[in-house]
Amino acid sequence: MKILHISSVPISYPGGTEKVIWELATRQAEENEVTILQTTLYLPKLKESIISKEKVKIITCKNDLWLGGFGYSKSFKSTLNKIWDTFDIVHIHGHGRFTSTYALSFLNNKRPMIYSAQGFFHNKKHSFFKKTYNLAFGRLLKNANFCTALTELERKYLLNKFKIKPNKIMLLPGGIDLDNFGHASTKEIMRFKKKHGLIGRPTILYVGRIHESKGLQYVVEAIKDINCNLLLIGKDVGYKQTLMDKATLLGIKDKLIFAGILDDKNLKIAYRSSDIFTLFSEWEGFGIVAIEAMASKLPVIVSDRGSLPYLIKNNQNGLIVGWKNVKKLKEMINLVLNQRPLRKRLIKNGLKYSNNFDWNNINKNVEEMYGQAIKQ
Repeated sequence: MKILHISSVPISYPGGTEKVIWELATRQAEENEVTILQTTLYLPKLKESIISKEKVKIITCKNDLWLGGFGYSKSFKSTLNKIWDTFDIVHIHGHGRFTSTYALSFLNNKRPMIYSAQGFFHNKKHSFFKKTYNLAFGRLLKNANFCTALTELERKYLLNKFKIKPNKIMLLPGGIDLDNFGHASTKEIMRFKKKHGLIGRPTILYVGRIHESKGLQYVVEAIKDINCNLLLIGKDVGYKQTLMDKATLLGIKDKLIFAGILDDKNLKIAYRSSDIFTLFSEWEGFGIVAIEAMASKLPVIVSDRGSLPYLIKNNQNGLIVGWKNVKKLKEMINLVLNQRPLRKRLIKNGLKYSNNFDWNNINKNVEEMYGQAIKQ
């Protein structure tokens, strides 16, 4: 097959959608011709280019306008117009993006299309424009042969909001490379702990953007009277200083450790160097880092927002705490740290559950969906 993936944001950006695209593309490229067509949205300093990486052709087009994250790229339009007829299937990623909107319109009745939102609008900011967009976009969405949903929550959204037929929706969760998680030598772990000052007390881990919507301010409050470190891994998008100020006010500045963005090897060591994983977000379209934590044999504590309650069965493969409930979050952290039977149960069940998210199996299902779309 000749496969085209469309993304508004470069796959080098450290986001969940971009990770999904890259994991699928590299596996598909083993037996297919795969191209990613992307714009420089979120990474404006990136240059227009055509490169090949791990057998995947990557075409980068300049994004001309920001438009509240919607974007606009004249180069993307002209490039898609030139190359569309060389592909057997087009997989479009991202909701509320110019690239998705244009591709679904332009390619109608030209090529089979798969649409993956990778998360829908989840807050009321600019609600009028979002409602207007969804109304118009719903009509375009029916041009796709299949729509994918990260979780049952997204499936219901596609059914109820956009009136997509059930047989046109496929569950496509995020995945992980199971062979590479859960493994780190004692020397690697000790070296990592010494480097980041994690020796001497338990470590609570967070992986993701350093952003207000991730609920980190509540985690900081919850650990005020707990003897632990809070290790934060990910890109700071302007919220780090707010967290540092809050920690200083609470007298726990020494507990916060910002490690920035880590490469895959060191990220996996970070998981194995920690004692608890928390994802206390206001919203998560999926939350693949929670699955990575389970595969790394960490007990997981999450909020009750977005897709997280669909991933976590409370008191079985993790613990769910109401968003903003600092008192309960503190209680759950203490329970996991101090009750060994609970900790062992969460780790055992979480590890078993993570086996459902192997990238190789997920990609196999995606390629089968491509085949069905081509036959239609």
